[in-house]
Amino acid sequence: MDTAPALLVVGEMRPGDHLLLGYATDEERETVLAAFLLDGLANGHRGLLLTASDAPPGELLGFLRREGCDVSEELAACRLKVNARLGAPGGLWDLDELVRREAEQAVADGYLGLRVALEVPRGQGEGAAPKGLCDTERLLDPVFQSLPVLGLCQYDQRAYDRHELASLGALHHGRAIADHIWQDELLRITRTFTPPGLALRGEVDDSNVTAVARALRGEAERAADRRDAPHRTRLDLRDLTFIDVCALRLLVFTGLGLYAMGGGLLLDGVAPHVRRVMRVTGWDRVPGLDMGGDGESEDS
Repeated sequence: MDTAPALLVVGEMRPGDHLLLGYATDEERETVLAAFLLDGLANGHRGLLLTASDAPPGELLGFLRREGCDVSEELAACRLKVNARLGAPGGLWDLDELVRREAEQAVADGYLGLRVALEVPRGQGEGAAPKGLCDTERLLDPVFQSLPVLGLCQYDQRAYDRHELASLGALHHGRAIADHIWQDELLRITRTFTPPGLALRGEVDDSNVTAVARALRGEAERAADRRDAPHRTRLDLRDLTFIDVCALRLLVFTGLGLYAMGGGLLLDGVAPHVRRVMRVTGWDRVPGLDMGGDGESEDS
């Protein structure tokens, strides 16, 4: 029986880690990659992006500007570097030696480590299980283990089938996921990307409802920038075991606000007892609040 790969939030990565990021949207990739590289800068690590694109480095790392990073300054100071060798024929050849040299140079330059973000286009692999990629991953792992290197290997799930990703995933220590937006002893808030939104796990009460409000505000701002269904926010409640009335009022308030901008709040996985509360209070009829079509059996 196949074992599910270990999931590790990118903010908990340590030197020696060699993780796979299987992303399904560009937003997911940029979210995780931004955290990976910016955490590196904060920790005294040099960041290295290995890519096949010949676009200018400032353009390739432009998404970091949304996080307040002066990309031009970081590139000029060589705290961030971009290498486009993966776009050349034989770009995978001796990649482990390149990473080894870059890691040793980073240490010689006074950095505490090197963070390597690797993305290989689909054309570099051939066959049901891209042998060239698998061989490269096997050779990279000892480099990550022997030097102060953290590796994040990015694979577009839209370009690889699940068998290929499983083969590649087995060569990593686990899979990287986005950092949690919030986590305490009662509640965990995480971002989802397919579809985009938020997921709540645990309990929401007066001790953490402000964290939910902040997360909803942040997600509403991100949704406003999306071309597809702007101002429409999705909240996954399938793993929510308790939510108090104050938090429900917050959802109603958020839905009304999004409705005023032409959008709304979609609640997925609403528990039957929560549906009953929403129905009794009349909140299920609030404009901008959509509880989906499941859960019709709340009276049973």
